[in-house]
Amino acid sequence: MWKRFRGVPVVILAAWNLASCNVATKKAAEPIPDAEQVVSEAMKELYMAASVAAPHSPAQQEIILKMAQEASNGKELLLAMRAAVGVFPTEARPAERQTENQVQSIATAKMMKLGTLDQLVQYATQYSVDATVGRAYVRRMFQLAQKRSEARDWYRIKAAAFHLQLGDLGQQAQSRAEELRQGR
Repeated sequence: MWKRFRGVPVVILAAWNLASCNVATKKAAEPIPDAEQVVSEAMKELYMAASVAAPHSPAQQEIILKMAQEASNGKELLLAMRAAVGVFPTEARPAERQTENQVQSIATAKMMKLGTLDQLVQYATQYSVDATVGRAYVRRMFQLAQKRSEARDWYRIKAAAFHLQLGDLGQQAQSRAEELRQGR
C-alpha cells in the first residue's frame, strides 16, 4: 500500500512550487511603489563617475551604459537617463550611436517591467522610446492605469501616447479619461 503513495509528496511539492511561481509572476507584474524605490550606492557612484568623466568620451558613454544595465527600479532608470542627457553627440555617425541605442533599448525595456505609471509617463515624455516598442510601452501604461482609474492618469497617458505618435492609443486614453470624469 505504501508503494502507491510514494510519489504523492513529490506531486504535492510540484503543485506547491507551481502555485508559488504563479504568485511570484503576479507580483513581478506590479512595480515597486515609487516611495519604496531606492537609488543604490553603486548607482550613485556611477552617476558621479559619469559627471567627472571627459564629456562625450567613450568612457563616459560606457558608464552610462553600465548605469542602464545595473538599474533595478524606475528611479535608477530615470537617473541613468538624466545622466545620459548631452553625453551622446547629436552629430555622431550611425556606427558611433551604437552605445546610445543600447542605453535607450535597455532602459526602455527595463522601464516597462520596473517602472510605475508615473515613471513610465515621465520617461516617455522626456526620453526617446523606439517606435518598434512604443505601442507595447503605452499598453503597459494602460495596464497599470486600470488599477488606479483616475481621469488625471488617463489624460497623462494620452499626452504620452501623442508624444510617441500613437494617436489611436491617445484617443483610447482620452475616451477612458472622459468616462471616468463623467462617473461612468
